Amino acid sequence: SEFSNFAKMPDTNLEKLDVFPVIEQAREVYRSTANVEINVFNKTDQDIRILADHDQLLRTFNNLFKNAIEAMDGDTDCAINVSLYNDDLRAYIEIKDNGKGIPEMLHDKIFVPNFTTKTSGTGLGLAFVKQAIENAGGTVRFTSVNGLGTTFYLSLKLA
Repeated sequence: SEFSNFAKMPDTNLEKLDVFPVIEQAREVYRSTANVEINVFNKTDQDIRILADHDQLLRTFNNLFKNAIEAMDGDTDCAINVSLYNDDLRAYIEIKDNGKGIPEMLHDKIFVPNFTTKTSGTGLGLAFVKQAIENAGGTVRFTSVNGLGTTFYLSLKLA
């Protein structure tokens, strides 16, 4: 419990920020990781500005990328495709991996703090993602197919 207290969400500092550079900043962390390719598809025709906490958003993308990389089986290269698009009210970000997927019986547990399927780790990554996105007035959901991968769908209000 001491660790969980230490790892609690920092204070939220909402600011208007452009989403694309934050995604690129997270992508840069994994640029030199062997057998990992992160492709970003910007399907917008404008800068996508949202009201969010920069550090929480960056940590959100880092957590999702890290989980995708750790979800790989064996010698398969990790391919993460990030798509950014919008409508008049919201920004949408899809993060799709080609990992082993999340078993259906675990779908209702993955956002629960301290839950993990890994032999190491805290089980706080996806709980953090959910809290950070909700702090920014957004939503997060996912779909997953065993053996084919997982896609996370983030939706955030435009600023």
